[in-house]
Amino acid sequence: METVELGRTGIQVSQLGIGTGTAHPSGHFAQSLMSENDLSELLLFAFHKGITFWDTAFQYRTYPHIRKALKHINRSDIILTTKVVTCNEKDTRHDFHISLEDLNVDYIDICLLHGVRTKREFLKRSGAFDALLKLRQEGKIRAVGVSTHGLSALQYILDIQEIDVVWARINYAGIYMDTRKLPLYDKLATIPCLKQCVKLLPTKIKKGISQAPEKQILSENELLLVKDTLTKIHDQSKGVVGMKVLLEGHLRKEKKKAIKYVKNLSFVDAFIIGMMDKKEIEENCNILSDSY
Repeated sequence: METVELGRTGIQVSQLGIGTGTAHPSGHFAQSLMSENDLSELLLFAFHKGITFWDTAFQYRTYPHIRKALKHINRSDIILTTKVVTCNEKDTRHDFHISLEDLNVDYIDICLLHGVRTKREFLKRSGAFDALLKLRQEGKIRAVGVSTHGLSALQYILDIQEIDVVWARINYAGIYMDTRKLPLYDKLATIPCLKQCVKLLPTKIKKGISQAPEKQILSENELLLVKDTLTKIHDQSKGVVGMKVLLEGHLRKEKKKAIKYVKNLSFVDAFIIGMMDKKEIEENCNILSDSY
């Protein structure tokens, strides 16, 4: 497995990372529904295939699974990413220290503000971002960044020197990527005081105000704008990590095309795929090594 450096961070990651937050019809995350034994064994299988880049988040509920896997390997052999959905410093420090405890680690390699959709939302969550910067100074985080769910947030990253890395949605189909036209669910979620209320809605109602990924197709102009923005971000020596490469399984039948597309993008350093079994890991690794 090829390794790459993420921007100016000095952090080397496997080009393919394994995610633990794949969407599930139940409203939970698919990997969190696996037993601790099953997911930890899958993570270790990925590790032995050269995948040293593991991605999680506070709300994925997969910390116990990862903790179990980490017992069997050296912590320094894994690049571990987590994410927070907080808005202020107090809540960020609280959730971050719970993350350290639940994972049984002393530091996190990369910590992100999770799912930022607009510049306005980023500014309202600036207290959380400032907390991440302080934790980086304290040696608890090696690199800080943002995962974006909207074009406004993606473009604003260009103005923030302190950001080390960005997680951005990218796939060959131009579907469910960062756009100006946010679905109603996302519009509500950009308002901190409403975000918790939206999360508490029953899954059926949340689905009703969301827009299915396959219906969120970028226009050619918007797709070019996303690519241009990511190129400029990359040119600032910020690391760029692609996500939604297989569109949460919607592009699985064309996985070779989808993975090769993102692999060959000059502005993407590495990418995350939420894999669910050993066969999928082997196939994806083979695609990257041109043996599939």
